[in-house]
Amino acid sequence: MKKILELKTGETIIIRHLIKSDINGVWYNFNKVIEEGLYLPVFLPVRTQIEKDSWYLNMKKENEICIVAENPDLKEPYNIIAQCEILNSEWDAAKHVGILGIIVKENYRDLSIGTNLIDFAIRESKKLNNKEKIILSSFSTNERALHLFKKLGFKVIGIRKKQFLMDSKYIDEILMELWIDDYLNEH
Repeated sequence: MKKILELKTGETIIIRHLIKSDINGVWYNFNKVIEEGLYLPVFLPVRTQIEKDSWYLNMKKENEICIVAENPDLKEPYNIIAQCEILNSEWDAAKHVGILGIIVKENYRDLSIGTNLIDFAIRESKKLNNKEKIILSSFSTNERALHLFKKLGFKVIGIRKKQFLMDSKYIDEILMELWIDDYLNEH
């Protein structure tokens, strides 16, 4: 299954499931977001092919969801402009819960790509993995992401004060959840 987006920039974007040839593009995006130092509590980029391949094989083995946004006019690894994962909970009694993470390349933000990725990922996690609830966390300083999550119906359920120490500043972690059936009824 895939979805085609026409951006206001005139670009055509394909929203679809991850395939093996997307690995370097996904990790290129991840590493670029790390370099920004604003949105991920990670300091070191993923560089080795072993790490990248191991991540991909684990995603497949665990039947986890990774949806990518591809600009087919760009060459690898620049063609993958965003990705959204819904991972499984590590707890046996929480198999109905998915954990969402999303990355959108800086120059593709505020173009509805994140909204479309999350919508696609939520629907696929319900259909393919019987997920009932999606959880996520965000830096309290990431106003763009928090606005998007709230717009989609995620509810704040907690705050971990001073959870991260980045660039000598403490950042709170906002915890959110969404019940998929409520989301589907609204969208």
